[in-house]
Amino acid sequence: MNKKSLLYAIALAIVAFYLAMTAFYRWGDGTPPRITLVEPFTQAGPTTPLVLHVEDAETGLQEVTVRLVQNLESYTLAQEQFVAQSPLSIGGHADNSYNLNLVPFGDDTIPKRRGVVTLVITARDYSWRGFFEGNWARIEQDVTVKFTPPRMEVLSSPLPVSQGGAGAVVYRVSDDAQRYGVRIGETFFPGYPSPDRAFTAFSLFAFPHDHPASAPVLLVADDDLGNHAEQRIDVPVVAKKWRSRTITISDRFIERTIRPIIAQTPEIEDLDDPLRNFLQVNNVLRKRTAEQLTALASDSRPEFLWNGAFIQLSNSQVEAVFADHREYRYNGNVVDTQYHLGFDLAVTKRYPVEAANDGTVVLAEFFGIYGNTIVIDHGYGLQSLYAHLSSFAAEKGDDVRKGQIIGRSGMTGLAAGDHLHFSLLLHGVQVNPMEWWDGQWVQSHVNAPLHRVPVRTNDVTTPEQVPQTPVPSNRRGSPPS
Repeated sequence: MNKKSLLYAIALAIVAFYLAMTAFYRWGDGTPPRITLVEPFTQAGPTTPLVLHVEDAETGLQEVTVRLVQNLESYTLAQEQFVAQSPLSIGGHADNSYNLNLVPFGDDTIPKRRGVVTLVITARDYSWRGFFEGNWARIEQDVTVKFTPPRMEVLSSPLPVSQGGAGAVVYRVSDDAQRYGVRIGETFFPGYPSPDRAFTAFSLFAFPHDHPASAPVLLVADDDLGNHAEQRIDVPVVAKKWRSRTITISDRFIERTIRPIIAQTPEIEDLDDPLRNFLQVNNVLRKRTAEQLTALASDSRPEFLWNGAFIQLSNSQVEAVFADHREYRYNGNVVDTQYHLGFDLAVTKRYPVEAANDGTVVLAEFFGIYGNTIVIDHGYGLQSLYAHLSSFAAEKGDDVRKGQIIGRSGMTGLAAGDHLHFSLLLHGVQVNPMEWWDGQWVQSHVNAPLHRVPVRTNDVTTPEQVPQTPVPSNRRGSPPS
């Protein structure tokens, strides 16, 4: 055999070997694609996602089809054809995997019929098995679909609620409701099973001070499939007019109050400019602190920890009331406006501060604009806040009783003089403490609708619980907190 013939024979041998390896690879792949439902899909509703992963690590995917079948009608959710490499190629295919994440019933072309549908997923690869048909994989799964929202029924007669005030509603929801409560605007107040009444639920809610009195109060419920129900509660809302005050700030005040706040708040940077420092504390940090209070309320214990009326700081004068609208002036110009959400109460310097009611301390630390602060959880989203303290007499985790000393008044944080800033919050929304200081209001607006049995005789006002008249004092240096 001459040299040319030898080279020709070697080339033929190489081609034959390559064809044999190709045939072995293509016919040798007997493993079908693997179909995985990444999330369970045995029940579905308007927003239920279908998440699946299809993989073929050998010859690669050729096609994937996803369908829903109901009443002998078929609806294609997805159909993918994958481009093949050369039939003579050996090795991994470019399309070895496929992922799908969609909401089947988000498509208006698919009928939303109750009952059972069948999910059918098929996939095949580029194997030459089955007369070049490839290996097939198939999943069929029955899916129960539901498009009816939870049922609701209001059981209590709604009492008037003031802007900035609170209310309670008792209702019944069907068992499929996974999340329910009251919504006012964008604010949601979760519901809870009634502790002493079977088959009912209740919500404590606040009507935000800055919402118009015409804003609807809605009872809402959602299941875990995306079905939503809402019903307007005919709550009479009493409009309130908040007073306005002008607060003049100076470089001296900023130096004394703002720099210490920045020094103890790592997320706030010293901008080396008095006005800019004031604005980022009074505006940016104030909003961030409000968000933290809302987050803190999400862990409120689902039980009544408090009893009877809340108490106002003993012997205190009121220096600022709830929802004062404040206009801040610097060098004669209006630089910011804020609402003062709470009461400023003053007696003497470093006056003992009492817990307004029974509960558990959930925060005791330096807390932004509020300075040294204690927050007490009273259960079901109701929390009280004690700010500007000079010292602490309680720490996080302590169970405290109404009237127990938890600290002393001071002027930490954004305060111009020694006093206590006192706030009450429902799920992070500030409410007017005057209502909760009134035992008759507590009885008529909370205890009675919820059929709570008073634990103490002072659920209706006793002499030590009579709310002190909130008349602003003429003391100088009214704090701008």
